[in-house]
Amino acid sequence: MILSLLGYIFYFVAVISGYLAAYEILIQVFPDYGVFHIIIGGVVSLMFFPIIPLYPGIMLGDWTLAIICYLSILTGVILTKQGSKVK
Repeated sequence: MILSLLGYIFYFVAVISGYLAAYEILIQVFPDYGVFHIIIGGVVSLMFFPIIPLYPGIMLGDWTLAIICYLSILTGVILTKQGSKVK
């Protein structure tokens, strides 16, 4: 039970890092963004959160969010699988 919960927490960290990368892109594309941009960007970010951190890594050389996202997904998968084996 606790391993599955920790796995979901790591998934949440991966989603948050995807949102932070999407926010960086939003600021670059629309410096004077509004509520509409945030709503549409939030929906698109939720669908593509594993891919979005690659943009700052490739274009700006900032791989921090991509590393956090992918390591969190990997850790979340491992912990969730281990949690399902314990039952």
